[in-house]
Amino acid sequence: MISTQRRPPTRTRTATSRPSRSVYSGPSLGWGVLAHGARHLPSPADPSKPLILTTEQADLTLRWYAVDEDGEFVHRRGEVEMAKGWGKSPFAGFIAIEELVGPVLFDHWGPDGQPVGRAWDNPWVQIAAVSEDQTDNTYTALYEMLTANDNRAARSLGIDIGRTRLYLVGRPGRLEPVTASSGSREGQRLTFAVLDETHLWTRRNGGVKLAGTLRRNAAKMGGRTLETTNAPLLGEKSVAEQSGMDPGVMHYARRPAIEPDPNWADERLLAALRETYGDAWWVPLERLVAEIHDPATSWDDVLRFYFNIRSAGAGRAVDPRRWDELAKPRDVPTGTPVGLGFDGSISRDATVLRACTADGYSFLIRAWVRPAGVEDWHVDRTDVHDTIVETFARYRVGRMLCDPPKWFTEIEGWQTEFGDDAEGDPIVQPLDTNQARRFAPAVDRWLTGIREGSHTHDADPLTDLHVKASHLQKVRLADEDDDGRTRYVLIKGDDRGRIDGAVADVLAYQAAMTMPEAPAMNEPIAAWG
Repeated sequence: MISTQRRPPTRTRTATSRPSRSVYSGPSLGWGVLAHGARHLPSPADPSKPLILTTEQADLTLRWYAVDEDGEFVHRRGEVEMAKGWGKSPFAGFIAIEELVGPVLFDHWGPDGQPVGRAWDNPWVQIAAVSEDQTDNTYTALYEMLTANDNRAARSLGIDIGRTRLYLVGRPGRLEPVTASSGSREGQRLTFAVLDETHLWTRRNGGVKLAGTLRRNAAKMGGRTLETTNAPLLGEKSVAEQSGMDPGVMHYARRPAIEPDPNWADERLLAALRETYGDAWWVPLERLVAEIHDPATSWDDVLRFYFNIRSAGAGRAVDPRRWDELAKPRDVPTGTPVGLGFDGSISRDATVLRACTADGYSFLIRAWVRPAGVEDWHVDRTDVHDTIVETFARYRVGRMLCDPPKWFTEIEGWQTEFGDDAEGDPIVQPLDTNQARRFAPAVDRWLTGIREGSHTHDADPLTDLHVKASHLQKVRLADEDDDGRTRYVLIKGDDRGRIDGAVADVLAYQAAMTMPEAPAMNEPIAAWG
């Protein structure tokens, strides 16, 4: 029976009622959950002993089950982002079992000032991932706890063991693994779900859609979802990357105070690993140092998996954090000298026109993108032409660089229409991005501008997505003026994400940085006001 007392009484907990170094001290159902788990579940490391969490895991449990003075959960969902090997799967398995049979709902306030919990009447728990192999991580961990010692925990908790799902004996309740490919889950009456390895959940593999469905299903029942993840790869827009941005989420992550450097001595690397793994005593830190030194291990993977630091990933053109730092939207007045960058397509990829000022600020003029779900679509070439004419009328265009495939005829027409610059060269010029000799120096200038902060931008969502999807490919140049540095061009990543906005931005920046004095304004067009 739920108590009518809404405010917790004064707490008089004894010193032995909580882990000695636990940080969280507010009201939490976690005390009852910890006691219930220790009473019924075995240790994953030694089934002959009871489940006793580390201090950090116990503290995390207390935070997850924290309630306010009205007995309502402080956190509506959570994300546990920890290094590889920390124990995310066994921890999530423990929480999933408790959500199936443990005292995880507020019932009343106890005499020690802590809330007393009760179990769900009809629990429905899911372990979700984007593939069956991934659901095995958590489901196998909880299955082994329940079946250890001749199914002792399963019998004491009244759980009917099944290899693919669990049911409660004598009353309604289930726990099951699910994947993004297992059909629609919309409308299911979930009380709790583990979203496992959400750094791998993307829009492309159905993970983003599955996460939204699970959250809605749990929310309507007053339930919650808990994500487990390694540090996500920045720019992939994975569920893990976006979850950390929500202030309503309990985001728990441990990282070293200073980002490690590959030139650090072993002792300093070990110290940073101790910061990262905390009291996860089972992790062989010295072995990890050996893995870190292995030439086959990329430094980006070292940062993400062993130090729990979000990184851009090997081969990615731009660190998404740096690109976000350079977002400084501003108005560009009519008459401003600009360079233009045009990446043209016909139907599949996007067609993008961007502009850049002489001080390195780039902004979107227009983008033409195939509407979602529409197959028979082609870019309106007349609309593209009209937009370019209007742009020349609004700004003082000093140079326009165009990626020419499939647009040669239009480029020749624009060269005739807009004439030559003060040096006698056409204002509109082709720059074939398939020819590394010209494109690589433009990419190099663009990357340098981003690195030094001299290139800022308008935070346009499409360009943002395309820049963060861009990867680098090394090229060899045989030009006499090549200074011997490694050169790169932009290419699509393995996910084949579009990069047209990034290419247009490179061309616009190159045009602005190389244009001669811009011509006088053309006759203004009334539509610009």
